[in-house]
Amino acid sequence: MKKYRNIIIIGIVIVLIAALAGYMYYDEKQKQAIYDSINITLNDVLIEEGIEYGSDTTTDDLIVEVEGEIESQSELDTSIIGVQTLEFVVTKQNQSKTLTYDVEIKDTIIPVITLIKENVTLEYGDDFDASDYIESIQDPVDGDLAYSEEEIEGGYYTYESDVNTKKAGDYTVTYNAYDQSNNKATATLKVTVNEEVIEEEEETTASTSTTKTYTASNNKVIVINPGHQASGDSSTEAIGPGSSTTKAKVTTGAYCSASGKSESQINLEVGLKLKAELESRGYTVYMTRTSQNVNISNKERAQIANSYNAAAVISIHCDSTTSSSTTGAHTICITSSNPYCSQLYSTSAKLAKNVINAYCSATGIKNRGVSYRDDLTGLNWSEVPAIYIEMGFLSNSSEGSNLSDSSFQYKCATGIANGIDNYFS
Repeated sequence: MKKYRNIIIIGIVIVLIAALAGYMYYDEKQKQAIYDSINITLNDVLIEEGIEYGSDTTTDDLIVEVEGEIESQSELDTSIIGVQTLEFVVTKQNQSKTLTYDVEIKDTIIPVITLIKENVTLEYGDDFDASDYIESIQDPVDGDLAYSEEEIEGGYYTYESDVNTKKAGDYTVTYNAYDQSNNKATATLKVTVNEEVIEEEEETTASTSTTKTYTASNNKVIVINPGHQASGDSSTEAIGPGSSTTKAKVTTGAYCSASGKSESQINLEVGLKLKAELESRGYTVYMTRTSQNVNISNKERAQIANSYNAAAVISIHCDSTTSSSTTGAHTICITSSNPYCSQLYSTSAKLAKNVINAYCSATGIKNRGVSYRDDLTGLNWSEVPAIYIEMGFLSNSSEGSNLSDSSFQYKCATGIANGIDNYFS
């Protein structure tokens, strides 16, 4: 009897063990099923196409559905281009699972090229610089792009130009901009060069203009001409009395990418400061313009100075070139053989030398000396000593920033005023 009892007990124990094992197996299967069901579904389109660099997309924007509850997650950083691994910790019914997904941040937005105009007409023999027609070239991600003939890191722009102003015809200048991700933008400028006009009779008249004489004046009347204006006037005028050669009446000038200011605005700001400085020294000063919204041709500006019988005329300008490393300032005056007003050469040259030396001494800008030219309307129509000063290169970021800065502009005004003082001494 005892033997049968032990057998029954053993059987019961075996049944209990089997039942316990079965329960444990079932429980483990349930836990595994719960673990396996934990999942996050992300937006397939965003994952496959990538996230735009600099966008306001967040990690939450990627999540479509969650099986479980998110305990923690990585934050998406769209300011870094490349692949980012996002990590999620998700729990469900006391089960915890770590999930990882790779997301790519891409830059697909092309740069923006803004030109001052899309079409330009030039007279035969006019100066032409393709960079003068660029208002700005910027990338939404990389900011202002610098000119470079070769590929450089961080983005750049270049242009192709075959414009020959000594050959009439139609030309196209192509500007290409590339950002750091090699996204490319293109813009074109249509250029028309007019036929050369030669009228012998008028040229003969021009040559007689050199018979005028000029008597040096010490009246201390100064006319300041801030070069250019907000909007150009492409209609033309003769470059000198009786000349058949013509140029646009006035242009908008260059642009400073470093400060976002136009040359015409910088010229006006320095001109107004120079006026105040000269008046404090006892000069009588007149301005050809005191605002941007004017339309006064280069010939008309010279005639304004003539009407005041000015002792000196200072036309204020800035330079620009395709090379961002070029720096320096220079003055411009007529040559001794100018066909329109050669009688002004001696006094104008003296004024030009005194102004550039004093200006560079006051500002620390490289002294490029005096240039002598006979193709500038504002000088050829003058009946009194007149010069241009090119205060520096806006295409150089450091020099352009300085020339745009109000405190530095006072140095410019002081330097020019010192040169005028030296001219009269």
